Amino acid sequence: MNDLKFTIRQLLKNPGFTTIAVLTLALGIGANAAILSIINAILLKPIYASHPEQLVGIYQHDRDNADAFHLFSYPDFVDLRSCASSPFSEVFAFSRASVAMQGELTQEIQANLVSANYFSALGIAPMLGRAFLQDEETSGAPVAVLSFAFWKKLGADSSLVGGTIKVGRGKLTVIGVMPRGFTGAQVLAPDLFLPLGTEDALLSGPLAAPRRLADRGDHRFMLMGRLKSGVSLGNVAGALSVMNQQFAMPDPSQSRARTLVCATPSRFNFSDGPARKNHGLAHIAGFASALATLVLLIACLNLANMMLARGAARRKEIAVRLALGGKRHRILRQLLTEGFVLALLGVVAGVLVSQVATSLLAASIYSGPGMPADFPIFDFSPDRRVLIVLLLLGGVCTLFFALGPAWKLTRVEFNSDLKQRAGEDISDKPHRRFGVRDLFVVGQMASTLALLVAAALFSRSAINAYLANPGFEFGSTFYLAVNPALLGYTDARAWELNRAAIEHLAHMPGVESVSSALHIPFGSSFDACQIQLGGAPRPLPGAITLAEGKEIQATYNVIGKDYFRTLGIPLRRGREFESREEQVKPTQPVAIISQNLADQLWPGQDPLGRTLQFPSSDPQSPPRVMTVVGVVPPVQWRLFREARPASIYVPPGQDRRSDYKLLVRAAPGMNASQLVLNAREELHRLDPKIPLTAATTLIAMHRDGPEVRVARLGSLLFAAFGGLALLLSSLGIYGLKSYVVTRRTREIGIRIALGATAGKVVTMFLRESLWLAGIGLGLGMVLALAVGKLAVRYLYEVSALDAVTFVAAPMLLFGVALFAGWLPARRATRVDPMEALRYE
Repeated sequence: MNDLKFTIRQLLKNPGFTTIAVLTLALGIGANAAILSIINAILLKPIYASHPEQLVGIYQHDRDNADAFHLFSYPDFVDLRSCASSPFSEVFAFSRASVAMQGELTQEIQANLVSANYFSALGIAPMLGRAFLQDEETSGAPVAVLSFAFWKKLGADSSLVGGTIKVGRGKLTVIGVMPRGFTGAQVLAPDLFLPLGTEDALLSGPLAAPRRLADRGDHRFMLMGRLKSGVSLGNVAGALSVMNQQFAMPDPSQSRARTLVCATPSRFNFSDGPARKNHGLAHIAGFASALATLVLLIACLNLANMMLARGAARRKEIAVRLALGGKRHRILRQLLTEGFVLALLGVVAGVLVSQVATSLLAASIYSGPGMPADFPIFDFSPDRRVLIVLLLLGGVCTLFFALGPAWKLTRVEFNSDLKQRAGEDISDKPHRRFGVRDLFVVGQMASTLALLVAAALFSRSAINAYLANPGFEFGSTFYLAVNPALLGYTDARAWELNRAAIEHLAHMPGVESVSSALHIPFGSSFDACQIQLGGAPRPLPGAITLAEGKEIQATYNVIGKDYFRTLGIPLRRGREFESREEQVKPTQPVAIISQNLADQLWPGQDPLGRTLQFPSSDPQSPPRVMTVVGVVPPVQWRLFREARPASIYVPPGQDRRSDYKLLVRAAPGMNASQLVLNAREELHRLDPKIPLTAATTLIAMHRDGPEVRVARLGSLLFAAFGGLALLLSSLGIYGLKSYVVTRRTREIGIRIALGATAGKVVTMFLRESLWLAGIGLGLGMVLALAVGKLAVRYLYEVSALDAVTFVAAPMLLFGVALFAGWLPARRATRVDPMEALRYE
């Protein structure tokens, strides 16, 4: 306690030093706290539930295919829920669906279809109203529980409970509202929760819900269970083997090919099997953590330099205390207490800094145009694990920046230290070429250069992503996403609406062309398929071609006529689809393919008139064979891929779908953004209830989309790291040189008295600064090259050895270091020789 009281008095006695030290640590620890909070929120935090460690995912494993898993039907769920030998106290089912909410505009919203015990099994009760009753599970009861975010969107009025909302073809009674932050068993927050059969009732009528749920072949539900008390995931295998035998009874023909398995659930798992380790996110998290650690290292080096400089002024004090009988370990403990208090204050301030940083990050993620409606919701607030790690960091920082200076300070030389003049540090002679403080500055410079290189690489990547050229024209084209299936439209009726919409839009003033497509580049989804040669003539002798039966993966799209004209994609060979191929399936199915797919299938040959095929998953079914009628350039579907993928396009007559995107190309000189509003009005005049799920220009969709958004956030994050490092390093160099100028005041005065010019004094100090900067930049370039190699996998069209980055970053750091060293050197030229000779 005496050490603590003395420490507080010392820190209050030197408010300038205390403030700078705490702020330095706050920046370093705050950066790490922000990264730790982000990593914790995305990768480590468990499901928002009571005792989440008791929850497990339940999966059907295909015995005939080691990599295959299957979802469950409702009868499967009932069998598992009622199994007597179950190791689960509760089993619950859920699935995700899109529904249409009617209002002034019909909009697509996200729903979770859940069993009646979903909320009770998770241990979370609605904050308003009630949860579902058991008889509401299968009856298609028109009831809904709102998520907190959707409730706020609707006005956050408690009277909404008991009221109705128009969804699909009917009305739903709102019976409850879930608490803030609850997203269910997955990280994607739905707008509302519905009983399992409600979606079927909304789309096909109340009688359809129990009929479809009773179909054992309708596999669409994920299952989770809560383990009984005393049961762990490690000892559940025996109970599962018994369950597998009982689970086999209702459907012996199917049960022979499946078995139940359990695994730790993941909030990111939306597939039918256990979640695989997300090495991509783990690598990004590790890379960001390493850079944040560099920021903390720079802060510690800076603070260690400050502690050494401060210790120089206290050497006489320490020498006196030791001469009067003070024990070295006692003084060392007191000095370490000062470091610990500074570290503790730095942790507290760092948490506050991280809170501000993560709040700004959350605002950047969850605001602005182009924000996906079902974007994952994360809680970035630090929990117990983050705070424990930060306290450990504080302890490590204490050892790093306080132990060394304290140890050095207690190793006194009584004769010299008791005669020490104020401001002198005779333990670090001026003639020494490279001292401990210089070493710390070099470490700061090297670490800062690595962070500046990372910031520059990610900034250039974000700019390239923003200005990407995907192979089609952005500026004059917009799209409207329509999904009539949300209102129960059949595929045939939806296609009629599609044709009518295209006709209406084509006659709008300012419209050059209109088409439709199942998917659009940079959209929220795309289909993939496997392609094989199909009955084509043998290639030319010596030509490189596919081995017999080899498959090529390609993106698959269903497009209308004028699709390529509307997107500004040139047709290299052949023709586009015709109107008759949109209406009915042709006798001989046709396809248009990308040039890179043609090069893989028929290198060096004309692909027109040749056939390709989609291999069938069923050996008894023949493959789908198509004739190539056109070739187009490849386009980019996703930004962060190495190359533009091979693509195949088919007309709607061969694959009728109910959800589609209307593509409209504005005439030259027309404002595409204004045409979007006119097109929305035109569609609602055509059908007031049409579910218009998106309406925006392609360039806005791309630049506000998730990939560019993430690239932009990454560049801001690493730019913040680089800026912090540059600030801390410049302060470190300035502080060191200021201390050296103060320490050498008498020497400077003598030099000036003997005729040294101001230029020579400045040159003397700048030479030392340049020496440190040169060594720091040399070591930093090695570290920066390693950072570039690690970062390249996350960059868009930026190499690991980007010339601009590796020239600009060292020049910036060198200039800042030179300026930080020049300021104290300039002050040295103003020393009055008479005052300096009297200086103590």
